[in-house]
Amino acid sequence: MLIDISTCFGKSPKKRLRYANGVTGMRMFGEPGPPTTQEIDWSLDNLLAVLDKHQVDRALTYSLRGKMYDFVDGNEETWQAGQNHPQLIPVATIDPQRYFGCREEIQRCVDRGFRIFRFFPDEQGWSISALPFLKICEELAEHDVAVMLPAGGQTTIGTVICPFGFNVVAIGAGYANVTESIVVAAEYENFFCETSLIHTADTISAMVAEIGAHQLVFGSNSPESYFEAAYNLVADAQLSAAHKDAILGGNARQYLPLEEWL
Repeated sequence: MLIDISTCFGKSPKKRLRYANGVTGMRMFGEPGPPTTQEIDWSLDNLLAVLDKHQVDRALTYSLRGKMYDFVDGNEETWQAGQNHPQLIPVATIDPQRYFGCREEIQRCVDRGFRIFRFFPDEQGWSISALPFLKICEELAEHDVAVMLPAGGQTTIGTVICPFGFNVVAIGAGYANVTESIVVAAEYENFFCETSLIHTADTISAMVAEIGAHQLVFGSNSPESYFEAAYNLVADAQLSAAHKDAILGGNARQYLPLEEWL
């Protein structure tokens, strides 16, 4: 089963440009972009088309409305997408800066079947070591859920967030911080790295040699990034078929609480 743990859909206040080599950049509406770029279509229809084209069995996804505007409305939009399209597994978002109502929204999401919560400290302007977020983590630890965070602060994720006990996925662990990824993964068994920005197949092979394949999970960052680029990182790595299968879906099935969605 091919499982993509990192996708999104919806609307953004800024247009994102994707270059021919897969690199992305952002501009405000109305600003001209280089002729070699393509404006990204974040629509739900386009996401589904990408998943169908590449025969993705399940994709974890969230609504951009939840990240950029209002997380309650965004979670509702994500939930409806999952109900209408069984291929999609809904991921909830919470903004700790709002704080009031966060606990109630966590409970509402859990009651509806959300089992993955993704957070965006960089875009929303808060720190994963801030007390409001730690209080949210206390609440999440009462439930059978997993958490996704950006990989920029992996040491803090390990030392501060992993002790809550739920599994944590670092999204966008890349070449620049691969050493940190390896050390944190070796120290915390509930720490996992998403693969889309690791950059080279050889780096994935090296990580598997160092820590094993079980703490790597495949994500494409579709539709913002090209699915093929992320997929080929794993497909082209010098790994056994069993290790590739684990990264491309087996680990998500085993270590993320997705049973009711599969």
